[in-house]
Amino acid sequence: MAEMRGSVLAAVVIVAAQVATAGRPAKAGRLGPAQSVLPGRFGAWQAVPHSARAVTLAELPPAQAAVLRDCHEQAAERQSYRRGGASLEVTVYSLADPSWAYSAYSFLRPAPVTSFKPTPHAAIGREDAMMLVGNFLVEVTGEDLAADRSGFVALARALQRRASRQAYPSLPDYLPAKGLVPHTDRYAPDPSTLEAALLETETQAFRGRPGQTPGAAWPGGDWLGFGDEAEAETAQYEIGAARMTLILASYPTPQLAEKFAKGLARGFEINPPPGQGTGGKLPILYERRSGSMLGLVFGTGDAAAAARLLGEIRYQSIVTWDEPPPGRRPLTMVDYVVGIIFGTFTILGITLIAGLALGIIRVGIKRTWPGLIFDRRRSVEILQLGLTTKPIDPTDFY
Repeated sequence: MAEMRGSVLAAVVIVAAQVATAGRPAKAGRLGPAQSVLPGRFGAWQAVPHSARAVTLAELPPAQAAVLRDCHEQAAERQSYRRGGASLEVTVYSLADPSWAYSAYSFLRPAPVTSFKPTPHAAIGREDAMMLVGNFLVEVTGEDLAADRSGFVALARALQRRASRQAYPSLPDYLPAKGLVPHTDRYAPDPSTLEAALLETETQAFRGRPGQTPGAAWPGGDWLGFGDEAEAETAQYEIGAARMTLILASYPTPQLAEKFAKGLARGFEINPPPGQGTGGKLPILYERRSGSMLGLVFGTGDAAAAARLLGEIRYQSIVTWDEPPPGRRPLTMVDYVVGIIFGTFTILGITLIAGLALGIIRVGIKRTWPGLIFDRRRSVEILQLGLTTKPIDPTDFY
């Protein structure tokens, strides 16, 4: 009995330890196992036995490891596959949610050689490919990958069973298409990823400034408001002969967007007229706010080009007291009055029909079973006052 109690106690301690450590993130520098999310087979590709293994950041290129670290990776798994004489390697990085996965994808995706996309966010090169499946960032390396469309579709379907079904960020949809330099858009959900995106652009606004390195003039800390649930998207543009960088920042409310827009004036020259800057004391920043969306352009002194780019942002803020259902016109006062009248007559009609039906049923029952159900003279008497000359009869119901 004592041994049984000891075994139960040990089991409880083990389960408690597992629950306590389940929510802890993986230690920096290592990606834990991805709980075998990779399938044993997809399409015509068969997994190589005993080839699945965890991945460490140390074996990844430094730039890729830094991005995954900034995007809070949680686990990773790599496995080899064969199809006849061909082979490829698939690595799945598991991130907290699709937003962080999209951020890592925007930094790491290769230049595509085909327009085919097995998922909404995918880039397939000749020997390397990357696609998003929920919160999974999937990297594939091999030969002639663009020719194997069915394999990518099968792999995406196999991973969808385990992937998160949350939506991807919608902020990239508001980027202007005109003048966009391909594959330069980056999604930044926090200050570290925004800093990485700005350093990647080489911050052309500060080139040539003595003693400054790329990004040195940007304010430190959370200057764009990520602590207030902001999110940002950066991209490079070529407008005429000018090359510039656009930052889109989205906030939960227009008030927060206005607050952080005003705060930028402490470290930047905001929207200076042509030829009337600060003489190099402050970096130039062109700004435009629409509702809860803030657009920022830097890296150019061409005010006209910056204004054209900010005007191309595809965002419109609409504030209404109430929004009617799609496909229906809003109700007018006449509609309400007609509805009230119609409802009143409907209730009166139902009452009339119910009264007539009850009367017919009562008369039918009295004629069929007189004195048994209604007007039972032996058990019911009517109290009469005798105010008329009619003689009092307690059995007279009428």
